[in-house]
Amino acid sequence: MMINILGWVARRRSAVLIMALVTAVALQVLLRATGNAGHAVIAFLPVFVLFVPVVVAVRSFRPAGLVARPEVPALDVPTSPGVVLGTVLYTFFVVPLLIEMLVAATDEPDLWWMFAGSVSIIGGMTAAYWRRALARFETRLTPDGITDRRPYGSLFVPWDALEPYTTVSPGGRRVDLSLARPGLVRRRGWRLVGPAVLPAVGADAHLLARTINEYANHPGLRPAIGTEPARIEV
Repeated sequence: MMINILGWVARRRSAVLIMALVTAVALQVLLRATGNAGHAVIAFLPVFVLFVPVVVAVRSFRPAGLVARPEVPALDVPTSPGVVLGTVLYTFFVVPLLIEMLVAATDEPDLWWMFAGSVSIIGGMTAAYWRRALARFETRLTPDGITDRRPYGSLFVPWDALEPYTTVSPGGRRVDLSLARPGLVRRRGWRLVGPAVLPAVGADAHLLARTINEYANHPGLRPAIGTEPARIEV
């Protein structure tokens, strides 16, 4: 049941984030209307309540399949609900701060520049969190190769760049590729990891490794990647 709930959160991430934002703002309005705006424990209660579910989502969500997208065609690593719930957690954390700063700016108009700077920084960080949760930043397998998109950089590894019969070794939450022709790998932007490392945040690393091995070792199967209309299990 937990996997189903987390899967729903990942699939309906736009609705989940909008509900979180509306709830966070409504809670602050209610607290100010009842005179409890200064009670930090009440204001940040959703943060404490959501902390454990976020940890559970990050550590336990390992769906036994990749998502087939025939329209691309491609096989995608599912979106991690931990990223979505982490953004919800951050939203509940920053909304009280932003509202407090806006109220303080109206009370102290001479210091508007200081509050404007703080609001801009926090707002920018919030936008980055939301972009990470809403956009598709994941590993994708296509007939041409492996694409890995992250917020600040992307990676493309053609199938010809891999060892003909490579062993892709899962290491915890990542997959390590064996590159026979690293010159074929294309990188854009900035990445925390090297070109032979794929994060496995939304899928089981062993599953992703077996899938990559299957297509690396059998070129004839690559044109059919993602053509199945449902979730592919390996």
